[in-house]
Amino acid sequence: MMKKLLSLLLILQSLLVYGQWTSVSIPTTASFRALKVKGNHIWAGGTQGTVGHSSNQGKTWEFMQVPYAANLDFRDLTIINDQEVILMSAGLSEEGKARLYATNDGGKSWSLKLNIQESGYFFDCLQWDNKTQKGWLLADPINQKLSLFSITKDSALHVNSTKAHPLQAKEAFFAASGSSMIQMGDKLHLIGGGADYVNIHQYNIDLDSWTTIPLGINAGEAKGYFSIGAKNKKTLWVVGGDYRKLNESTIPILISRNAGKHWTPMANTPKFYMEKVIWAKPYWIVSGPSQSAAYHEKSKKWKSLGDSHYHNIIQVGDVIWGIGAKGQLGYISLSSINQLFLSEK
Repeated sequence: MMKKLLSLLLILQSLLVYGQWTSVSIPTTASFRALKVKGNHIWAGGTQGTVGHSSNQGKTWEFMQVPYAANLDFRDLTIINDQEVILMSAGLSEEGKARLYATNDGGKSWSLKLNIQESGYFFDCLQWDNKTQKGWLLADPINQKLSLFSITKDSALHVNSTKAHPLQAKEAFFAASGSSMIQMGDKLHLIGGGADYVNIHQYNIDLDSWTTIPLGINAGEAKGYFSIGAKNKKTLWVVGGDYRKLNESTIPILISRNAGKHWTPMANTPKFYMEKVIWAKPYWIVSGPSQSAAYHEKSKKWKSLGDSHYHNIIQVGDVIWGIGAKGQLGYISLSSINQLFLSEK
């Protein structure tokens, strides 16, 4: 039986903090990294087996704890429809933390669908394709070979591994904001770090083949790319940094305008570590645990959105929602971002 922690009504009870962000107080100390939206539904996942849900674009929220999952950290999730959601637990498989849970009744109950106990697995992120009703689960490499699983949904979740793809020594992926992998048509784009240099890996789903694009950019143990975002079928951004250096620019933003075939570094990358990038017309918005910023493509200018502390952000209508450590939840409207740029004119 699922234990509800709270049902929260957000009626002008928020406090304005972090510059332009409005902070929403929630009575949980869980830290959140998973955040997705589909239609009116927003779902969040975090530590202590905690899950948050809004069925009305953030007007009201309910937080709950998945049974027998108090020691798990839900770092990504996928929303299949109004009732069905899959949660991904990030943690060592030998400690029983490489798990997938699912609900088919909008969070009223949860069932364990996958629990890999073979040593060495650590899940990083999830993707789901509604057209094919198939998903993808990315994990850290095993024996220096990439671990990517296909997921299909029926009465259970069946997981099949694609053929292993070799990586650099120490190369891995980051379970930071559930966006180190993105599906664009028939291709998956994967980004990471941890090794001497950064690569982008592309998987052709139809051909079951891999392509590696070397970028010639230095990485490191805690350094690399953490998030990939798309404006359209051709324009992609990747952002990152060093998670031990929150207020330094250690790696440039990369931009592709030809669906990931070629990448160009951005000269004026903001000076902080970025965990998430999204396109929210007409802006690219980036966020990390120390601050956030918006980039206006037409003017080629950046504006700080303040010292926010959000690991993950998403767009819901005219609002950007953010979620982070120690129960931090907040939002900022695109209209307020517009005012930031208009104030300079």
